[in-house]
Amino acid sequence: MSSDSLNEFWDWAVARYEDAQVREGLLELQETAGIIILEVLFLAWLGHRGQVISEQDQQCIREAITPWVEGVVLPLRRQRHAWTDNPLMATNRGHLLGLELEAERVLADLLIKALAIGDIARRETPAVNENLTFPPELKDPEILERVTQMLGR
Repeated sequence: MSSDSLNEFWDWAVARYEDAQVREGLLELQETAGIIILEVLFLAWLGHRGQVISEQDQQCIREAITPWVEGVVLPLRRQRHAWTDNPLMATNRGHLLGLELEAERVLADLLIKALAIGDIARRETPAVNENLTFPPELKDPEILERVTQMLGR
């Protein structure tokens, strides 16, 4: 189940991220509000499946992903950004981008494994709005509204 869910989620997330408006909006909120883009996409994906998470589920998610995000994803991103204006580091920057993508794939796996997705009750209507209320970075109503507009209600 985990591998199927991982592939389904990853494909869904990539498809959303390929939309230029969604990508730019999420990247801006990553920089300004500190959102974890893949976490937000995961919660929206669950919501689109009609799966509603609880506050305890959100805590499990954060406990599972925080060490990876802080220890791997953010340092890779910071270094890549540091090399943005250095033409001598363009090749290395490209390598870092590849490593970041691999790190995001591991993060997706951590998200999937953080919850027993098959055990989360489903309903007929989407639960995107409910799921997106849990991350602390989305407590600001304006930020929450922007994200729900981007990722569907």
